[in-house]
Amino acid sequence: MLFQAATFLAVAGLALGHSPYNPPQEDGWETKYTATGTAEVAAAAATAKTSSPTSKVRGKAFDRIAIIYFENENYDKAFGDPNFAWFKSKGITFSNYFGVTHPSEPNYMASIAGDYFGMQNDDFNRNPRNVSTVIDLLEHRGISWGLYQEDQPFSSFEGFAWVNHKNGKNDYVRKHNPAALHDSVTFSEKRLSQIKNLSLVDTSQSMFHKDLKENKLPQWMFITPNMTSDGHDTSVTVAGNWCRQFLEPLLKDKHFMDNTLVLITWDENETYAMQNHILGILIGDAVPKHLVGTTDNNFYNHYSEISTVQANWDMNQSSPSRGELCTLYGL
Repeated sequence: MLFQAATFLAVAGLALGHSPYNPPQEDGWETKYTATGTAEVAAAAATAKTSSPTSKVRGKAFDRIAIIYFENENYDKAFGDPNFAWFKSKGITFSNYFGVTHPSEPNYMASIAGDYFGMQNDDFNRNPRNVSTVIDLLEHRGISWGLYQEDQPFSSFEGFAWVNHKNGKNDYVRKHNPAALHDSVTFSEKRLSQIKNLSLVDTSQSMFHKDLKENKLPQWMFITPNMTSDGHDTSVTVAGNWCRQFLEPLLKDKHFMDNTLVLITWDENETYAMQNHILGILIGDAVPKHLVGTTDNNFYNHYSEISTVQANWDMNQSSPSRGELCTLYGL
């Protein structure tokens, strides 16, 4: 298998459009777990389901991909952080990576839907269930998926935010959970059950670490740190420290590193007056040794994350996609 620095990401922006895959029809779940009061959350947590489906579908360049988004940082500042510099030394640095718009939420929308549908805010936005996402493509190919949201109070939570009751800070926010923005997910109890929590404070209560220990991590995963850990309410230094604490042990874990790629990137840059230039770093045991520590100067953006998955697992690249798909795999 040929793997060049440019073989990871595909560059074309694409909208997945209307789904031909008949997403689950489970009416009533769109408002099942939206309450954010302490008592309501405790009651919902007692009944909400959690599931961890697994699969082993071989890919052309990798068998697992984990995508981690940090928040609102200009390329140069992220590039200069010592912890992210350490990750750059372990993989491929993407020097020409871009967010697709501003503010945050539409970038998360675009990351799994291939379009941000003109969204220009961080409100309680919803895409109707006939709009497909990468989740539809993954399920159609029998590839397991899951999202891990730091400090989400329980699996399936759909509320706008969850506040840390000790310090009053925002922990989890819906706008950084791309699957929660789509009715094709929130109308399905099964799909909601695959949006789970992650915690570095108490790993015994972290579904990510439970799935890791039981070797039940999915082949596609999207990981969102909380509003402190992702740098949104803090700094790139805090984000870098969190990333190192979370990822460094996983680089040696056989349950995680199983022909795996990890994409570290940001939703958008901080300075709106500048081009939306963000840092991207690719690490993992699926990165060939001769590319470790190198830089890829090709153009990429958040749409590339979907295109890469499509190319790797031979997904349909003409339907439901719109526009010409340009993959850098040379397949």
